[in-house]
Amino acid sequence: MLRGIRNASYLALGNLMAQAIGLVGFAYIARVLGPHDYGTYLTVGAFVGMFDVLLLGGLNKVIIREGSQDVSSMHRSLEKTIAVRNVLSLLAVAVCIMSSFFTPYEIQTKLYIVLFSAQLAYTGVQGFLQTIYQATERMRYIAILSVANRTLSVGLSIAFLHFGFGLLALFLIALGSDLVTMLVTYRHSRMLVPFRFFSRIHLDKRLLKPAVVFSLLGFMAFFASKIDLLMISFLGMTRQVGVYGVAYKIAQQGEMLKNICSVAFFPILVKRFHKQAIDGATVIRYSALFFVAILVLSVAAFFAVPGAIAILFGPHYVESGAILRVLIFYLAFTWTTLPFTSLLQATGNERHLILPTLTLGGLNVALNYVLFLHYGLIGIAYSTLVVEFIGCALYSVVAYIVLKGQGHLV
Repeated sequence: MLRGIRNASYLALGNLMAQAIGLVGFAYIARVLGPHDYGTYLTVGAFVGMFDVLLLGGLNKVIIREGSQDVSSMHRSLEKTIAVRNVLSLLAVAVCIMSSFFTPYEIQTKLYIVLFSAQLAYTGVQGFLQTIYQATERMRYIAILSVANRTLSVGLSIAFLHFGFGLLALFLIALGSDLVTMLVTYRHSRMLVPFRFFSRIHLDKRLLKPAVVFSLLGFMAFFASKIDLLMISFLGMTRQVGVYGVAYKIAQQGEMLKNICSVAFFPILVKRFHKQAIDGATVIRYSALFFVAILVLSVAAFFAVPGAIAILFGPHYVESGAILRVLIFYLAFTWTTLPFTSLLQATGNERHLILPTLTLGGLNVALNYVLFLHYGLIGIAYSTLVVEFIGCALYSVVAYIVLKGQGHLV
């Protein structure tokens, strides 16, 4: 528990610093660009992010699970999977570019997508390299690199916008900052776990099978919680993407903090379950504690949101404040499931999350469509609340039944 808190503290501190820097850039970029151009900026990022599934990001979880049990042999898992990751990165970029030609976006937006698709390669490699820090519990390096990347990217973005540059400069700066961060991560991570980056392709079913499950979960989770901006870009106007995006990105900070806790405790849970079971009542108490704590914070934020949005982003984003007042309450539900989903993944039971996640993905897409047509942008926020509430119940019940039946909970 103490190691997990220390790991989470490193990641939380780094994330808070990175997000504080990012908030400055986020507010400045949104104000300078205005809802339309900022909507284009978000549309490009959302479209490219949809192809993360082709990177087989679930492979990272499998490597961490293997490496956490025996760090000394972690290089074998890395070398068996790095070639597959490199090939998939190239495939993801190619598919993203080809898919952009079939979208209803303006030609300029499509060109931005072609350029920014290169970030998929960074996402794949950087996530792969960070498994070393997670398995060895050197979370402080993830925090340091995150802050450095954000500082470089935001600083240059503000400077270039100040001197009159536009969206093209922002995308180039993001790609350049990511490249620098990836090179530094590569050099340093190999000092902890030396491995050959250019290894031949291995198709190890023991590693790839759970990786596919994790990746499918990630893809279905995209439809369950991250497809909102993309659907608005298809159903509405670019300006609406910008307005909703401000509220969405602020609410996402709470979920990002939850993901940090998940990353910090994951290797510890793997080691703990390797030795003994966990008290089921304790898991339920932690889950309830998360719900109450986040709900109280959300209620407090409800009253502060309108004024804060007006000050930070200006009068063009007043509607964003109304959306955020609804959207923030979904965080209480998503934090409640954290103990249960983390335990399922730590015990190799992630396959039991597939059906609930698939159900939530289909429900979210359907509700987004119906509620957007009836209520406009606020309807997307209503959809998120309904889906996250149902997901909270589904994930918690399924996880408890599975873990109790296997003897992991007593």
